[in-house]
Amino acid sequence: MALLTALTATLLLMALSAGVTLTTITETMIAVNHRDGMQTLYAAESGIELAMSRLRTTADWTAVPCGGPLVQGAVLDARTAVVVSASADPGGNPDILVLQSSATLPSGIRRSVQVTVRRLPADASGVRAIETRSWR
Repeated sequence: MALLTALTATLLLMALSAGVTLTTITETMIAVNHRDGMQTLYAAESGIELAMSRLRTTADWTAVPCGGPLVQGAVLDARTAVVVSASADPGGNPDILVLQSSATLPSGIRRSVQVTVRRLPADASGVRAIETRSWR
């Protein structure tokens, strides 16, 4: 009788341990996927910031390759591939561009950001600032 009780208790503890282990592994994978998703989103946003930095030094926005990559490669680290492309304003305004940034990790996680920017009129010193009109 004591042997049967000991075996039953052992089996119950093994089942409980297996459940806790499975829950721990699942929670760890959820945390890893969330971290990678946030890192990918931040990489896409940094691609937008890099493209805007390059646009600040570009005098003629009509020369920006519309549809082609404005930024391409690893922005943050070698694991993250970032591509930023520019499109002309659908309304035809030469001072407005739509930037699309996509970041991808080797695990397949991908995040995209679309930003519409407008170049402001020149100030007294001739510098033209960039205004963000929308960020999605």
